[in-house]
Amino acid sequence: MDKKINRLRKEHLQFIFRNQEIKKLCAKDAMIRPVFLYPEDSTNIILSKLKNENVNACIVVDKNKHFLGEICEEDIIHLFIQQIKTEPLVQMINQGYKREFHYKSAKELMNKHKHLVKLNTPINKVVELVHKAGFRYIPVINDDKVVLGVVTPSSIINLLRNN
Repeated sequence: MDKKINRLRKEHLQFIFRNQEIKKLCAKDAMIRPVFLYPEDSTNIILSKLKNENVNACIVVDKNKHFLGEICEEDIIHLFIQQIKTEPLVQMINQGYKREFHYKSAKELMNKHKHLVKLNTPINKVVELVHKAGFRYIPVINDDKVVLGVVTPSSIINLLRNN
């Protein structure tokens, strides 16, 4: 079943990119404003930004906006689950947990990201990263490696729908 779904996805992508107008689109056309975190930001700030900005991930940058990593809400959930599994009280009576995280900063929580794209990266290359590599947030950088935005599956869908 998975092979059949993957084949259909591949055929669908090939059909989309036969369109000449779509071939002209670049990462900058699908990019949206990122939500930034800094390495020293606490888990409270991380949770607050995820909630208040209504996003699934934040981009961790240095003071010059150079990309360092990302933190997704799945990372926070995974951290929370791992933490409550190891707490003695939870293990003994199977209820109750601390409402603090062991990790204190974005630097400790962030995931490294192997793929960055530039403003002029063709949209088909960006879609490949989303589709094949499974990335949900792809940072868009300039020549100085400063983060300018992010491309998400939703932003790609909106771009394709409008073109």
